[in-house]
Amino acid sequence: MCNIINACGEAARQLAALEPEDVVMRSGAAYDEKRKTYRLKYFGAWYEIDCQGRVSLPGHGEEIPYNDRTLIMQYLCSASGLPPRNRWLSFLELPEGAHHHGPFHVDALNPLAAAFSSLPDQFLRAATTLDGEPLPMGDAAARFMAFPRLPLAAVLWVQDEEFPARANILFDAVSPTHLSTASLWVLGVELATKLRTCLNPAVTGAVNWLGKEQRKEG
Repeated sequence: MCNIINACGEAARQLAALEPEDVVMRSGAAYDEKRKTYRLKYFGAWYEIDCQGRVSLPGHGEEIPYNDRTLIMQYLCSASGLPPRNRWLSFLELPEGAHHHGPFHVDALNPLAAAFSSLPDQFLRAATTLDGEPLPMGDAAARFMAFPRLPLAAVLWVQDEEFPARANILFDAVSPTHLSTASLWVLGVELATKLRTCLNPAVTGAVNWLGKEQRKEG
């Protein structure tokens, strides 16, 4: 049978019930009392979120993608207020990361490596579009502030005569205090997709489980 998951709607309901002062303190967002609107930086761009869960990017007329809207509201609801710990974890090291480790390779790491397999300079240029800052890792790497208190890193090793290209996305050790591992999986896939889109604007994300039908046995 089918189980409908409405993560976006649930996050919007949770956000509406929270005190803005508490949300601001935990998340690093700003709040406009007059407009009843939050402002939150997400991968280098300032988004506005109203108390009904509507998410917009000022000056950007297109609808904000479902996964981005959901992640933004989930972060506002569940951010712990803790700062980055400046220690990187692989996805497998996240709580119950083994449950999503295979799909994370398929949906994030393998496509990212394939897109930039011999293009480290383009990888770094793509990173700058998301406010990424270079890191001394691999053949090319960058650190991204996905949210004000939640950094990610993307690392590329280019292909050579012996080995194919490979990529990794790393999470600051504080990440599990802000979002669930399932949401961090989606966040990592969104980072990979956004980087790949810089090379090919036609790229679309493979992850659409948020708010979609998931089949269960029985």
